[in-house]
Amino acid sequence: MSSFLEVMRETGAKSAVRPSKERWSILEYGGHLRDVFLSIRERVILASIVDLPTGTPMCRDERIDLGFYAKDTVEEVINELQMAALLFTKTVKTLPAHFDTRELVYSSRAPLVVTISSTLSSAVHEAEHHLDDASKNLAMFNADTDSV
Repeated sequence: MSSFLEVMRETGAKSAVRPSKERWSILEYGGHLRDVFLSIRERVILASIVDLPTGTPMCRDERIDLGFYAKDTVEEVINELQMAALLFTKTVKTLPAHFDTRELVYSSRAPLVVTISSTLSSAVHEAEHHLDDASKNLAMFNADTDSV
């Protein structure tokens, strides 16, 4: 987790810049990752309480398209991402024994029956994947600087 935060800190104000129109900015990836942790945490809590609930869709692209990350600053996203990761981690550590096998419908947009364990694995995958995205953006910025 700290590596993603380090990339954001290293990139500074450029975190808000998209290196190309096909890629999100590092700040957008950070906001998305924050929301992933919060969303998956809520799914896990709900599945711990309710039998076979349906999680709420994240609507990730709509969050970007509607500008919900547009007013975020680097420091805000760093702080919020740290907080979301801590809440997520506390939830995982608090799960009663054997709750990892409880099932839920991931979301109405992705109506797959999954376990809490696989949902937690999705969060880890998202963190790794978006660290890679942010690192690629940083490399693109560094390549632009090196060529000047």
